[in-house]
Amino acid sequence: MPDFRFSPKPNRAREIPWRPWSSEAFAQAERERKPILLAISAVWCHWCHVMDETTYSDPEVITSVRERYVPVRVDNDERPDVNARYNMGGWPTTAFLAPDGTTLTGATYLPPEQMRTVLDEVARWYEEHREEVARRAAEMREMRHTGAASATASLRSESVEAFAKSVAQNFDEEYAGFGDAPKFPQPELLEFLLLESEMSGNERYLSMVVRTLLAMARGGMYDHVEGGFFRYSTTRDWSIPHFEKMAEDHAGLVRVLALLLARTRHDELRATLRSALGYLMTVLRDRASGFFAGSQDADEEYYALPLEERRERKAPYVDRTVYADRNAALAGALVLAGAVLDDDAIVSAATRTLDAIRTQLRDPDGLLYHVRRPGEAPSVRGLLADQSSYLRALLDAHDVTHDAHFLDDAMMLFAAIEQRFSAEGDGFYDHAGIEERLGRLALADRPITENALIAESLIRLSAVRGEERYRAAAQRILLLYANTFAHAGAFAAAYARALRRFLSPSLV
Repeated sequence: MPDFRFSPKPNRAREIPWRPWSSEAFAQAERERKPILLAISAVWCHWCHVMDETTYSDPEVITSVRERYVPVRVDNDERPDVNARYNMGGWPTTAFLAPDGTTLTGATYLPPEQMRTVLDEVARWYEEHREEVARRAAEMREMRHTGAASATASLRSESVEAFAKSVAQNFDEEYAGFGDAPKFPQPELLEFLLLESEMSGNERYLSMVVRTLLAMARGGMYDHVEGGFFRYSTTRDWSIPHFEKMAEDHAGLVRVLALLLARTRHDELRATLRSALGYLMTVLRDRASGFFAGSQDADEEYYALPLEERRERKAPYVDRTVYADRNAALAGALVLAGAVLDDDAIVSAATRTLDAIRTQLRDPDGLLYHVRRPGEAPSVRGLLADQSSYLRALLDAHDVTHDAHFLDDAMMLFAAIEQRFSAEGDGFYDHAGIEERLGRLALADRPITENALIAESLIRLSAVRGEERYRAAAQRILLLYANTFAHAGAFAAAYARALRRFLSPSLV
């Protein structure tokens, strides 16, 4: 059996004959005329562990899955492309698919009694409607098309200003942050507001960033004993967190803190940045390789203890799997943090991570592998998120160190992105097609965030190199989403930031 990762607590989930995401699994479903049970989980996910310990340990569930389904298990962190197309609103995701990958129905966590009923109902429904599902799927495939930028699209500062106002309307004036519970850090949104406050002179946007960072730093979202941010708050007032610590979140928050401190002195947030860096460097970073781990597990009881008592207990599990996009994003954030703190050791650690990515995670085409488990070769090639994060981090490193090899690497990387990811009608697909395009992976997807990050990097490249072709490429990407980006809500923050940068040539 492949090396699936289950709950660390006692469970029977491994008794289910899980298959990896593969053509063999899809072929088996087609051959046996069975639906697929797709379980998307994550090593850090509390409710994924609960589902292993309860639902997937239930004897009736195990029997039903064995007899009536082809069970496929996917790790969200290792296959974010699969998650992007099949996530049902959180983790765990429990999705039911036809053998061609068409989604039948799905949910998140299902307790044993509910899962028994759903397994029975979906299997019976699919048996009765198999031909209808296949016909509709074929019709949908015929209707697919790749859009281009609208002929009426234009890039206007009014669009950025309207987006900023809509964000401000969602600000929580009492507790800071955006929206109600659960409340997430949303670093891309904070970074946009930070830039917009600088360009517009609107001090309220700056205040929203400072107040939100302080609310997280002072409340339950921050580990005041060992340092580091938890994943999100279950409460509106930031008091009760979900206790995972994620490399991805730290990359965004460290970046925002560094950019903020480059603009304005704030001793309390400077101390928070120092503390967060301490956590990253002592817990998540592997000194031997220079890479950062993906996450540290949640353990509510452990994090409630004072330092002395924590030392007597085993710390929560750290997933030492290396993810290219998160390591690149952390490296970019750390090089900015090292610069603002005048800390050469942090800058050196960041550039060492980038060099490790360059030498250990690149394929022969110059693209990054996505994942490397401890002791294994890297795998999963050609995901746009890895390339976009790495491109931005290379430019961050060049800005701080002025080392020409980072700029050279950035230009070579963009050339590889153009060659392997370019979409019909401009922009870039999220997948280079190196991994098998099974199920909904066959659908062309141009994610707004990754495309926006590339556009922003191209604007920076154009300014540094003085080459209009990079700016023209950024413009084509931005025009693609100009009429629709506002519909993406907070997910459009990176796009709005790139658009503001494009419309403000004085910004580098």
